[in-house]
Amino acid sequence: MLKSLVRIGFSRGLGGSRGWLALGVTAGGLRLLHRLATRDAKVVYLEELHPGQSLVIQHLPRVK
Repeated sequence: MLKSLVRIGFSRGLGGSRGWLALGVTAGGLRLLHRLATRDAKVVYLEELHPGQSLVIQHLPRVK
């Protein structure tokens, strides 16, 4: 639905209607926020841990 509002808003808004242009910009912003908020996390390491095993995660500073 947001995709349709963006398309209609911009097409009619660029034709001279400020209201439709505002609607297109707002719908586009909402669509972008939705896409950014629903991104899936990227798995970079997957390993099964057995009883007694542990995992240590460290962040080492960059050396210049």
